[in-house]
Amino acid sequence: MAYHAKNGHEFIGLRIRLTGDMQVVYDTLAGKRTILGIKSRATNRGTIDDALREGIASKNVFTGLVNALSSRSIEVEYVD
Repeated sequence: MAYHAKNGHEFIGLRIRLTGDMQVVYDTLAGKRTILGIKSRATNRGTIDDALREGIASKNVFTGLVNALSSRSIEVEYVD
């Protein structure tokens, strides 16, 4: 599941690592990338997808994404 903002300047998506860990990737056209690791492997992918959809529809995509994840009690950590 991955989405681009309507203006084409931002991207968010979910990736599953070989270890089974899930990460949300946020990219901007300007080259900024932020990766949020989902702390619990048991988190429902449908719930994450709902948060991604809500975030990409927000005026400020990254803030909207973080708020959407938080409102669904999805704990994340910033990955280097």
